[in-house]
Amino acid sequence: MNGNFKVCSLPALFNKQQLIEELFDVDCPTSSAIILGSANGLICLFNPKDTYIWNPTISKSKKLLNLRWGSSFPAKYGFGYDESRDIYKVLFIGYCCNSSRHLVNIYSLRTDSWTPVHVQFQGIFLINRSCKFIYGKLYWASSSTGICNYIMCKIISFDLAKETWGRLDLPIDGEADSHFRLGVIGSDLSFLYTCHLGATTSDVWILKDCRFWKKNFTIKYPQLASLYIFCSQGYTFSIHFRQSSNGDILILATPFMMIFDGSTRKLEHTTEVEKCNPVEIYVESLVNPQTISNQGHH
Repeated sequence: MNGNFKVCSLPALFNKQQLIEELFDVDCPTSSAIILGSANGLICLFNPKDTYIWNPTISKSKKLLNLRWGSSFPAKYGFGYDESRDIYKVLFIGYCCNSSRHLVNIYSLRTDSWTPVHVQFQGIFLINRSCKFIYGKLYWASSSTGICNYIMCKIISFDLAKETWGRLDLPIDGEADSHFRLGVIGSDLSFLYTCHLGATTSDVWILKDCRFWKKNFTIKYPQLASLYIFCSQGYTFSIHFRQSSNGDILILATPFMMIFDGSTRKLEHTTEVEKCNPVEIYVESLVNPQTISNQGHH
């Protein structure tokens, strides 16, 4: 079945005429799916009925066994790779109806099976639906005041190898209307801090060596341009340094994509991608999800 995924080059996104010429469809195993994450050339796709692990480079996919949620519904997701045991895993976090109690299940591609996971963060609400996968751990922003409250207070992590939970404190306390947005720069966990709605700057912090926070740089917006950052608070962002003479900064903050000048940190280009899922970095590989799953039955 042909899904709703399209591909184009990055420069074309900032040129409408070129975008029309370069945009083309990509065959995928399901339609109307969202991307839960990407690891080593595999992409995890999810819709209310089915979940797939898919490698678009070799057009191979593996449909996961359906998970029966009972009275709960899958509200948060994660996909990543346990390098210590060479296992790809999917994590689903649900909330019981009329309750704040979490239900967590983890899928192993190696064994093609789901198992329940003990929850260690009752009373904490995960903000972003999809997580960030870095160095064997999944990360979500969290709030302590409610599932619909987007005021970030801590970062919740899940270690895929140990299958244990962890917490990270933020290095600063925000103001009443400030905004934190969890993301990644290269291979470092990061967050984007904007002190108030309408501010003309945002500070970018990174977690160095997975141990301590460091303010990396500040980006500058035209007047009211920070509204881009506030518009979809449940989403994460990604920052990438483009290969150019001045090290331009590419910020992917769904549904907007922005390019900042690497030397002045000022906004140069902005484009909006309608109905866009949170952007994930994909690196081509020959990993076949079908053969990995078959190994679990030997």
